[in-house]
Amino acid sequence: VFNHANIIFYLNNKIFGSMMIFGPIVAMVSWIAFFPDNTGLNASEELAKIVESGKNSAVIGGYLATLATASMILGIYFLAKSVNTDKSISSNLAEIGGLLILLTFPVLVGLQGVHLAALDAADKVDAGLAQGILEGTRGFDVALSIIMGISWIILGTALTMKKKFYTVISAIFAIAGVFAILDGFSELEIFAIIGWMGGFLSMVIMGILTVINK
Repeated sequence: VFNHANIIFYLNNKIFGSMMIFGPIVAMVSWIAFFPDNTGLNASEELAKIVESGKNSAVIGGYLATLATASMILGIYFLAKSVNTDKSISSNLAEIGGLLILLTFPVLVGLQGVHLAALDAADKVDAGLAQGILEGTRGFDVALSIIMGISWIILGTALTMKKKFYTVISAIFAIAGVFAILDGFSELEIFAIIGWMGGFLSMVIMGILTVINK
């Protein structure tokens, strides 16, 4: 029987589950479609590739990726809140993981603003200034990878302890966090593939399971 509380819970599941499905998909499509691969490139080479691909493309892709990633972050945060139901270790871990993932949002928005500033500087001021701005953001990219990876590890561990999402998906999510952190310190593409693709795919599956209330 559906009472008011059950209806609210059902609708919340539908909303944040959908955010976990569409956020990672749109973010990944935006990054692939609008941003050139900058693996192994210095700031000057990265700027040249962005300019070559078109400023408007980078701006549109940046806004799309930011909105999609924000949706993904909020979906994961609400998932963490939904499993924080008691005073167990797993609930405490879920709360910590949720707060950490929420901390990545201002870093993400800040990085997007800095990249736009770099493009404007390249157009209106000096390419050297734009390169300096891009070079300065690389430390924040690493910080974002570390914080997000740690949050995935903690939340994935909490979900595994609570036997959510058939346990396997939750464990894969935690493992993906380890590789996301390693990607921040290494240029090996395998870390990015396992970390980010594994993490995003896990989120989409968890979003689907949340929507169908598994």
